[in-house]
Amino acid sequence: MLSLDEINAKDSGFLVNGELKIVVEIELLEIICKVEVNGFHLLSSQVESVSRMFEKHPETASEVHLKNPNLRTGYMSLLLSLIDTLCQSPHKLPKDDLDEAHYALESLTDAGFKLDWLEKKISQVSEMKEKEKDGESRRQDIEKELKDLKQKCSDVEAQLEKEKSEALAAKAPFSFDDIIQ
Repeated sequence: MLSLDEINAKDSGFLVNGELKIVVEIELLEIICKVEVNGFHLLSSQVESVSRMFEKHPETASEVHLKNPNLRTGYMSLLLSLIDTLCQSPHKLPKDDLDEAHYALESLTDAGFKLDWLEKKISQVSEMKEKEKDGESRRQDIEKELKDLKQKCSDVEAQLEKEKSEALAAKAPFSFDDIIQ
């Protein structure tokens, strides 16, 4: 941050004829172009994914009743985001994200998208998440049971050693000194 004195200084280069001069340099990182696929205006980075989706599921947008191209594009972006969400490992996917996925799917189907195939995947991911949760709970129970069994085994081994020691002591003959005491 520059102080007012630094800006007003004669040699600072900021003031030209009493006016503040600001030079900004902008580098263009990427030219964003849109491509139309099945009536949806998409970013070039989305074209391959959407094309593959329509190839596998051509009925997906056959009944979409949205006429506004911006809304159509927005819904398609929502669909792609939903698919990206489901591509995460079920372990890393929070339950809230799955709940939101159901709401997004409902919104998309209300707009006319035919997404039976995606609904099945969401259910599949939900089942996997539930199985993971159940499996984790069972694993923890088994680990606790194993720990308890190991402790019991250790206790029994200690008791066995004590019994062996006492039995060995009982077998030992008395010495002369033991008897005359």
